[in-house]
Amino acid sequence: LTVDGDMSTNDTCLVLANGAAGAGAIEPDSPAYHAFEKALGEVMTGLAKQLAADGEGATKYIEIKVTGAATREDARTAAKAIGNSPLVKTAVFGEDPNWGRVLCAAGYSGAFVDPACVSLWFGDVLIVKNGEPVPGADARPALQGKEVHITLDLGAGSGEAVCFTCDFSYDYVKINGEYHT
Repeated sequence: LTVDGDMSTNDTCLVLANGAAGAGAIEPDSPAYHAFEKALGEVMTGLAKQLAADGEGATKYIEIKVTGAATREDARTAAKAIGNSPLVKTAVFGEDPNWGRVLCAAGYSGAFVDPACVSLWFGDVLIVKNGEPVPGADARPALQGKEVHITLDLGAGSGEAVCFTCDFSYDYVKINGEYHT
């Protein structure tokens, strides 16, 4: 989850347990443990998506999925760099499927990226295949809704990660520019 790359206590979610409910301990690897883990994961994922969609001045929720990374950590690194990129965020706001901005962010992220192996989708539109633009691909409609899905396959392994974020609009600048302490 990232809105603008800055950490904020305003966008924090905590889970606390103090035993006051009087329920017994949940033993690792028990059915109750797995049920709790699944339910907690669903709740936290839902909250993360809501935080991203409610970012300051946001007009679009963006979900970035990186697949085919050399490692899971590389996938997380690339997804977070794309999600933090002001150029990607403003391109989405402007409904411009600028694949160069996405690939640039992945490239500078520190993750292993072989440009000749990457494929990129905006929504379900393949716009780059094996490092080359797909002739005639029009991904603009995929950016026109309130939710935008970007998928980048690095073609280097089986690592996967997802980043939840939002666009940067004029209101983001206005809200933060007019904020005074």
